Amino acid sequence: MNSRTPHCSALKRPLSITAAASGLFLLAGCNIATFERANYKVAEVDSFKTAGAPSRVMMLEVIDADNTFSNDFWSSAMSNHGYAPRLRFVTDPNDIQDGETIKPENRMVAVVNPEQSTMGGKLCTDPKSAGTDDSSERIVVRFGFCVGDKIISETRGRFNRDQFAEQLESNADTVNFELFPRRTNNKDDRNCSSFLPNC
Repeated sequence: MNSRTPHCSALKRPLSITAAASGLFLLAGCNIATFERANYKVAEVDSFKTAGAPSRVMMLEVIDADNTFSNDFWSSAMSNHGYAPRLRFVTDPNDIQDGETIKPENRMVAVVNPEQSTMGGKLCTDPKSAGTDDSSERIVVRFGFCVGDKIISETRGRFNRDQFAEQLESNADTVNFELFPRRTNNKDDRNCSSFLPNC
């Protein structure tokens, strides 16, 4: 699994077993959230934000068996991060402002401590939260961008239980970057589009 650790500059991609072991040690010391590399179901993602949210407002659907945070906290924590144009998230389509347009079928889905089957298409059609395991120091959240029943992009983050709220807020830019990138990877080069002749 490839993890993303955006707020710890000491970490680099491991080049050897020794470097990997050192990286894990540093990761423990950083005490930060980690993310999987996103999985995309489309070839081109430049239009994610403009097509998915014409007024830069998108639905946020939270599935959490424990109701850890309020809807207001989730929408505030996840809004206005990442590349411009930045998205504002609402948990109720009636929360949009005058003159704004929203596509309720286009939504970010966040499932706290998801059941094993909640991945891929199931994230959009039948997301299930298993609730908190009190013995675990980590909280897993699977994030996805859904268009109706179809999954467009997804990633999974691991958060420290004692810092869940602050880590959710401080890593919202990573979630938005992963789900709504400017372009998809080509040969693991995040700055290269498969539609460009030199990529």
